[in-house]
Amino acid sequence: MSAKHLSFAAKTNLGSFYTPKRIAKKLYETLAKVVAPDQIDVLLEPNCGYGALLEGEYVKRIKKVIGADIDESATAIAKNAFSFVCFKNANALKNVSRSNYGINENDRLLIVANPPYNDLTSQIKNGVKKMAYEIDRDLLTRDLGLSSLLGFNRLRPDFIAVLHPLSYLIKKTNFNALKPFMKNYALKEALIFNSQEFCDASKLNGFPVLIAIYQKSERGTSYDDIYHWRFNAIEGESFTMAQFDYIGAYLDKYPNKKKKNSKYLFYTMRDINALKRSRTFIKEEIANAVHICEEKLDYYCYVDIFKDYADRLPYYMGNLDVPIDRERFELLRESFRALSVAKHRKIFGNKIEPPTLDILRRAKADVQIYFNELLNRKRNAN
Repeated sequence: MSAKHLSFAAKTNLGSFYTPKRIAKKLYETLAKVVAPDQIDVLLEPNCGYGALLEGEYVKRIKKVIGADIDESATAIAKNAFSFVCFKNANALKNVSRSNYGINENDRLLIVANPPYNDLTSQIKNGVKKMAYEIDRDLLTRDLGLSSLLGFNRLRPDFIAVLHPLSYLIKKTNFNALKPFMKNYALKEALIFNSQEFCDASKLNGFPVLIAIYQKSERGTSYDDIYHWRFNAIEGESFTMAQFDYIGAYLDKYPNKKKKNSKYLFYTMRDINALKRSRTFIKEEIANAVHICEEKLDYYCYVDIFKDYADRLPYYMGNLDVPIDRERFELLRESFRALSVAKHRKIFGNKIEPPTLDILRRAKADVQIYFNELLNRKRNAN
């Protein structure tokens, strides 16, 4: 389903990616494992769009259903399709309270939502991005989706069934931004699907999106819970973060201006998906340049060569850091360096002697075996 009434710029700035029917159905199947509809007094969809998450038997069994959206045109369309739903035009990120939706403080509340997704720090579509929402100060983050989860926390629902990028949980900076939410809600169920399920999403590099079911909890959710959580994908495969060691423990991923005067520079690393579309070794001093310490050069060579194998990993691992088997890597340092030096002759110049053809052949064979074993570890873990 696509937000046909919106321009490209409006879709981007409102963060509107309308929910496909298949995903809406999966959300309610997943939610039903945790809570039955007769245990809920009010269902609120604060970003309802055309109402994809207001369909189905689960919703019809709840006493009071409220659909809201900042986009008046969307709610006008939804009103024609759902006579049993009370619709409101509301900014889900401004003056957030139960009273604004007509919900009593003692109502047992379920929020279902596909909140807006617009990361203002991302380079994707940055030519048209701007902030389209007024946001309460304590909800303000770099991403509308993160802000939305913080807004849900303020409404104190008993249960939340929400679509959000997997990166909100597995990336520590995002998880830390959600601490006020995570300390009050326990992750109960999680199912990953590809962002390419959305009509308006990029078809080049799909990223993992989560159907996440949260329940109000005094214990909440810790990052250690997420690190050891077995995430299931809609296709039937699964993984845990704990399956791998990661390159971020052994090098600098982001600009480090205090370490200037290094011989080599590397482009900023965010995750596997970002690595696929960015450069590795660079010559020019730019804002995204990472200065390489000589003793860490081989680790950067490892990332450079890993990029050639990155497409072998499934989409649902795209937001992970680059995995590494450090013990095996230590035996193959020279192989990774040889392949990188041959690949970037303009970068290394005469600073490192170019490898011979025999050395390159052996290095390529060793590295292929290494990645076969490393990447097969994911399949074996399933």
